[in-house]
Amino acid sequence: MRSIKIRFCLMIINNFLIGTRFFKIKRNLLKIAGVSVGHNTKVVGPIYFGPKINIQFGENCWIGKNLNLDGNGFVKIENNVDIAPHVVINTGGHIIGSEERRAGQGISSSIRIGVGTWIGTRVTIINQVNIEQGVVIAAGSVVKDSIPENVLVAGVPAKIKKYLN
Repeated sequence: MRSIKIRFCLMIINNFLIGTRFFKIKRNLLKIAGVSVGHNTKVVGPIYFGPKINIQFGENCWIGKNLNLDGNGFVKIENNVDIAPHVVINTGGHIIGSEERRAGQGISSSIRIGVGTWIGTRVTIINQVNIEQGVVIAAGSVVKDSIPENVLVAGVPAKIKKYLN
């Protein structure tokens, strides 16, 4: 049943309510789909996720177009987080298998994005990652390790480039 609710709600958001309007309706549709969405969070849409992922959006977040939440793990986006367009957050993966099939046993992980973080365009976040508060992730970066608070990271893989106040 959850899968049907998700598909229906995403169809409405992704086909009829795209853009910087109808934020309250989109929040309510996401709640119907089983997503925890905080007060005043704005989802531009489209947004993509499957029925097995568990998602929590905090308050006062900005979620840019084409956010893709993949996998079957848990994603917690805390308050005042800004996410630019075309960001991928992936909570699934595989351990390296034998030579007959290198994509071995599937694994799932949790990803937490701390208060006040700003995620640039086309960032990819994978693995078991904690991004602490006040982080800036530069456009095009790939985050595969946890990030301490109040830093700017950039690159593939993302590395600390600057400490912020």
